[in-house]
Amino acid sequence: MNVVEGIFLNEKSVKQRKLLILCADRDDDIERFINEKTPIIGREKVLESAIKFALVRPEDSDSNALFAAIQIYDKISKLAGKDKCEVAVIAGTPEEGVEADMKMLSELDKVLEKFNAEGVIIVSDGPTDEQIASIIQSKIPIVSMKRVIVQQSRGVEESFVLVTRYLKMLVTEPKFRKYSLGIPGLFIILQALFYLLGYIEYFWTFFTLILGFILIAKGFALDEKIKILYTTSPLTFSATMVFAIILILGISLGYHEILYQHIEDPLLFIVIFLSLTLGGAIRELDLLIIGLLFIVGGKILDETISGREKDWKKYVIFTFILFLRPVLIEGINIILGSGNLITFIYWLFLSFMISTLVAGFFVIKQRVGK
Repeated sequence: MNVVEGIFLNEKSVKQRKLLILCADRDDDIERFINEKTPIIGREKVLESAIKFALVRPEDSDSNALFAAIQIYDKISKLAGKDKCEVAVIAGTPEEGVEADMKMLSELDKVLEKFNAEGVIIVSDGPTDEQIASIIQSKIPIVSMKRVIVQQSRGVEESFVLVTRYLKMLVTEPKFRKYSLGIPGLFIILQALFYLLGYIEYFWTFFTLILGFILIAKGFALDEKIKILYTTSPLTFSATMVFAIILILGISLGYHEILYQHIEDPLLFIVIFLSLTLGGAIRELDLLIIGLLFIVGGKILDETISGREKDWKKYVIFTFILFLRPVLIEGINIILGSGNLITFIYWLFLSFMISTLVAGFFVIKQRVGK
């Protein structure tokens, strides 16, 4: 049994499989500071990049991770031979998140094309780099993980220097700067605007509301989901934004009109709200239906433009929503005491019939295509 920097390796098992020593740099410091494109494959190239990075950023723990990866490679190559192991560096993006993970996964595929490893040892300098472990494991088994911890002096002066360095990072690093400077600056401007407009007493209520939205967005990773939706389905994303604008517009236009009616029954409140006219023949219900049509239509257009297989269910839903207006209008009129049940059944039957015909058309088309 041999110990390689805290990693226990059996000499016999090492010789039986090809190992990849992988240095993970999720925030892409290597490319940003020394302009080296990743993936970097091979001891000599990794060593050259490590030296360059150490000269530019001697205080950065990424340089220690690079040298640690080379050290592990050297010791394993002595045990098993150079043909049984390889060292490589992959990197994400400065923003980290989903885009960084996808980039690292793509670079791992390129590394595995050149060196068909059967196991990987991940070397990193912190927990953010280790978050890629679950994604790497979907491609190749993880034999071990090595986290490089830089030893620090515990003197008061050294601690002060270290704290100062991290404070500097908060105002210079793009990934920290937007939180440490951008968001507080935005709230300061908003507070000044609230004061000038005479609504300063509502500022803290507004502040807690926005803070709650931010916590929900981060807690449920809504920002990453929105980013994925924008990159994979741009038309669906645009249609969802239009739907949100229409929904906010409809609520804001109808809120003041219905507020003073003092309706206690929740169902009656919703029914009367949807039946409110916004000018001419347009009702609150129309805005809701238009918004839903935008979302479903955006998904259909994304599938058509991208060449993906068409989902006939979306066409059926679009058709059903399109003919849903007269059904809901008559249903609202019945609840309010002025509707006709026969007319309601007629429109409901017609909506189902047309939707069924659309569904039948796509089912027959799929069977003929096969």
